[in-house]
Amino acid sequence: MHLFWARGFGQTSIDELVRSTGVQRYGLYSSFGGKQGLFRRSLDLYRDEVAGRWMTPLRRPHASLQQVRAFFEQFGEQIGRPQGRLGCLMVVTSAETAPLETATRKRISMHFEQLQAALAAALDRAAALGELRANLDVQQTAALLLGALIGLLSLMRSPAPRDLVLHSLRGALHLIDELRQPGARDPSIR
Repeated sequence: MHLFWARGFGQTSIDELVRSTGVQRYGLYSSFGGKQGLFRRSLDLYRDEVAGRWMTPLRRPHASLQQVRAFFEQFGEQIGRPQGRLGCLMVVTSAETAPLETATRKRISMHFEQLQAALAAALDRAAALGELRANLDVQQTAALLLGALIGLLSLMRSPAPRDLVLHSLRGALHLIDELRQPGARDPSIR
């Protein structure tokens, strides 16, 4: 998973996978059906472990606007760190020019759909609590936030200056703050 994350699917060779895993070429093919099969398993592991950890604020039972903000804030801790420079394996894969099989494309699409649904669910709860501006289109806003996240994670991986990445994050956080209904109390402030 880490090798694919760092290099991308198209830039990772079978020989590198053999060296990295210590598993012989025959073992990779017999266990995973080849590079594509190993890659799909790596995407599943990434989704469950890495992205799953990131999703924690949005998966809280009463997640609302405060948890959407916390979800974005956690990426600030990664900016400039070696692990943060990897960005997101799902985003990297979605931008690859190497041909991806249908099963891989479906995994990426499903991941983005689940993330958008989690953002929309938190925004729906925020709307029900009176936290959001009136007449806000929750689905459209969740899609916009997903786009902001994909952009942020792409910038984190790019050679963009750290300040640019931080400004992108601050812009996303400002957008989230602007979703709040004027006069609505922030539940994080006691």
